[in-house]
Amino acid sequence: MPRIGNSRTISDIEYVIEPPSVGSNVTAWVAHGVNCARDQYRFSGQSYSFSLEVLDLRQEAPARQRWHVVIISEVWRFAGARSDARGTKSLRVINGNASDILSWMRRCREQKLATTTETKS
Repeated sequence: MPRIGNSRTISDIEYVIEPPSVGSNVTAWVAHGVNCARDQYRFSGQSYSFSLEVLDLRQEAPARQRWHVVIISEVWRFAGARSDARGTKSLRVINGNASDILSWMRRCREQKLATTTETKS
């Protein structure tokens, strides 16, 4: 099975789908034929806080090529901590094949890079 949950793959998928800025009210969009949705959660306690973001991606293609992936971003902050908060991101394949997801990501990334290069020329 291809390695799909690494940080490089997550970054490439986020590059391809271009999520709206965090302050935006947009919570759903379509990118390269994939339905994207973002939910954000925040909590502040007396000595800690955390934020959680779930990026839900669904490819509604013919049955054999359908897939569903979520990217979960998490940041914890603690009062009096000596270092800045560090976030983590993980990717979970809910349905579908990792190879189909990676093929889609590579194809769309190449298209986007080609378009960006042409625009700059």
